[in-house]
Amino acid sequence: MSDVGNVRTINQDYVRYYQKSKQECLVVLCDGMGGHNAGEIASQLTCDDIIENYQKHDAFHSTEDIHRWMEEVINHAHQLVMEKSHTAEELEGMGTTVVIVLCIDDNIYISHVGDSRAYLFNNDELIQLTKDDTLVNVLIDSGTISKDEALYHPQKNILLQAVGVSEHLDVSFMTQKGNYQYILVCSDGLYNSLFDPQLIEILKKDKSLEEIGKELMDTANTFGGRDNIGFALILNKGVVENESDK
Repeated sequence: MSDVGNVRTINQDYVRYYQKSKQECLVVLCDGMGGHNAGEIASQLTCDDIIENYQKHDAFHSTEDIHRWMEEVINHAHQLVMEKSHTAEELEGMGTTVVIVLCIDDNIYISHVGDSRAYLFNNDELIQLTKDDTLVNVLIDSGTISKDEALYHPQKNILLQAVGVSEHLDVSFMTQKGNYQYILVCSDGLYNSLFDPQLIEILKKDKSLEEIGKELMDTANTFGGRDNIGFALILNKGVVENESDK
């Protein structure tokens, strides 16, 4: 789901998924940046390019194969956005965050650039899997500020890298196996609108995927909505079926 929020006039968040089979699907989420509709163009270009590449790609054979592919498709989109930004003055400097989540059977593979996130939710616990490419994260790691101080830091939105903008991308890669109820992929518009306990309260409800998604969006717009809100929610059917068997 994606929504313009309560303040912005253009929605620069863009999210798509492609289900290749019952065992495999890809989710891509981008949060664009740049004046006017430039961020919207950057996020859509990146998202569509990665999905198109995935649709054409043959079966993956190993974790290394997936890692290589994720790095390649993000860098390909990076070049695409960069080239496009030089074609018109109003597109200059446009860029986007990106999160890719590939689900194959019980295995999850994640790559990202920027401050859009992937979370794992299981047993009423929400775990952030990605690490934001932001200035405040560097300050947290160095012990200069605390995590609580980071929430209200005046430079909390400064990115250290983004697709289409940075000279070189340091693309993250991580894997996650098995036991989770949901994977939540989202832009900062969601996690800046709701605190973790609010997210947990919604995710632990015994509702359908669609109902939970709607409640996430409605609650984010109620308590925040100062930015575009975009997210994808991936349900692990295996966990749900196992629990219902008990």
